[in-house]
Amino acid sequence: MSHTDGPETSHPRIETALTVVERETECIEAELTAFRRFRSRVRSIEPASPAAGGVDTMGGGAASMLATATEPDAGLRAVREAYRETVMAVPHFEAEYDDSLEANMSMEFGPELGMQIATGPHLTPQLYEALLTASEGARDERETLLPALERERESLQSVRATLDDCERRGAALGANARRTTDAARLDSIDAQLAEIEADCEAAAATRQHQLHSRSAAALSGVDETSLVRYLYDGCPVTCPALADTIACLDTIRRHRRHCIVSTS
Repeated sequence: MSHTDGPETSHPRIETALTVVERETECIEAELTAFRRFRSRVRSIEPASPAAGGVDTMGGGAASMLATATEPDAGLRAVREAYRETVMAVPHFEAEYDDSLEANMSMEFGPELGMQIATGPHLTPQLYEALLTASEGARDERETLLPALERERESLQSVRATLDDCERRGAALGANARRTTDAARLDSIDAQLAEIEADCEAAAATRQHQLHSRSAAALSGVDETSLVRYLYDGCPVTCPALADTIACLDTIRRHRRHCIVSTS
């Protein structure tokens, strides 16, 4: 918190978190559109006939080892081109991933399927169906993540609004407390500060409940990890709203200590 007694409010961790959420939302929306386009293009591609090759679509074995030594058929070439022109063409790809085709496909579709698509010789019917299913899953993960990001944005904005109100009221009361030595007046100010403190604590409790009740385990790349950890792992704090709430509480409690000390 960058202030103590003035009317201006500042919640730098929440502001940073909102920037992170907005950036992530933009990225996920772009990826969702890209996977929709990719899947649409894949559906227009004809797989090879079953006699074209004996690729082990589950990965492994001699067939997949031979795959790297064979030129890919037209179907696989079309799939790779479609992937490069959709998923790998999102504006943030280089900054966020900067992967090879095989590495990115393996991350999105699993290492076995990713290798088969990126290095195999034939787009067999089995491989084609596996690809359609995997691309549908990648699309669905983004569709699931977007509402979670919106809820996170709304939660951050709600906490910010509460803290703004608490800080403005607290700053005004703190300034009044320093302008009086009347014990009754200080007791009244302290009672009002106690109400503000309770509002801050309630905001913190609500936020904590949201963090513990919302799991992102079903989302790609964040298994066993909360949405907040997924979003803010690279930030100075992983619970930005709580950190700014604690800072606000510290200021309110300092005002209260002044009231108590001045009446003792």
